[in-house]
Amino acid sequence: MTVNQKTKWRIVVVTLLVLFAMGFYWRSRQAPKQPASGNKSQVASPGEPSGASTTSANSAQSSFLSAASDLAAARTPEEKGRALARLREALKSGNTNEMVLAIRRVLDTRTDAPTGQGFKVGGGGTLLEAPTLRTLLLDQLAALDPTAAAVHAREIFASSDSPDEWAVALRNLARGDTSADARAMLETKTGELLRNEAWQRDPSVGYLEAFDTALHLGGTKLLPPLADLVRKKDNQAVAHAAFLTLDRLVINQPVEILAALNEHPDWMTGREETRANYFARADLGDAAQRRLVESYLLDAARSPAELQTFAGVFPNANFMISHNLLTGNATLDGATLRSRDQAALAVVTQWMADPRFENYRQTLSRIQERLKEFAKSAR
Repeated sequence: MTVNQKTKWRIVVVTLLVLFAMGFYWRSRQAPKQPASGNKSQVASPGEPSGASTTSANSAQSSFLSAASDLAAARTPEEKGRALARLREALKSGNTNEMVLAIRRVLDTRTDAPTGQGFKVGGGGTLLEAPTLRTLLLDQLAALDPTAAAVHAREIFASSDSPDEWAVALRNLARGDTSADARAMLETKTGELLRNEAWQRDPSVGYLEAFDTALHLGGTKLLPPLADLVRKKDNQAVAHAAFLTLDRLVINQPVEILAALNEHPDWMTGREETRANYFARADLGDAAQRRLVESYLLDAARSPAELQTFAGVFPNANFMISHNLLTGNATLDGATLRSRDQAALAVVTQWMADPRFENYRQTLSRIQERLKEFAKSAR
């Protein structure tokens, strides 16, 4: 884009926002005056403040639109920072219904501008930083009106312009609409995001954060695209995000996910040692998980390298702690860890005496010694 084209673009953006500001002003000028009434308990209808609140709402709208206009035209970090500060202040000071309406109108224009910030998730899945004006507004819309944000999310999915917008829209749909129809759409659109090769080639932070939606949904339907991404050795960012998502799925639903991995060994072709890490998550005190690990270990296709990886990490009690768009973090307390270690030691000792595991005794012995050390340190 040439300098002249950039200038023309800024002029168009500023003009659109000014026209919207004039629209709000015209509406306030044309609105019929409220008749005098002694009833002070009268409540304004949504989006139509009455009395003194009209002036306050219009002022907040004007401030919001002016800040959005300044952000779209800003060239320096200092200008962007001032515009962002004004924008956030206007959002906090305005009437909720009026701010929701103003945000949706700006979003409908497709107006956008970089903020100079990253995509940073904070507590509760809200954005501490947003890379563009639109992602910021999508985040703020959810804070003000979750239902309206879920409705607008469906409009975002109508195009594939921005993985960051999809990330926020997926979160907004999941939180603002719990219907079966919304869940089906959430699953479909998450699958589309995971399979979007253009977004995979140069993944944004928002794209990678959006993988959390697969964890929120749970189940096995999205395991194939996640496994495909885990195998992308030439794309470490995407492979790592998929690995962490699968790992957390195993933590949350060990029987269902490990059973699927056992049934589909091709999912981990080339990533066999990664699969070992997943099976090392199993709790051998649970009968269903114990049977799955037995089947996994006794599979003739299991390579010595994969078995050594399993022996080196089992029992895997490492947990990744992070802020996520939709899910929390699962951890185990000390008492639970000690109980699981004791159960694992008892099972491994039994396996060493089991003829079926005669060829695996060296691997099991390595695990047994580690578990004995754990038991000593827990006394």
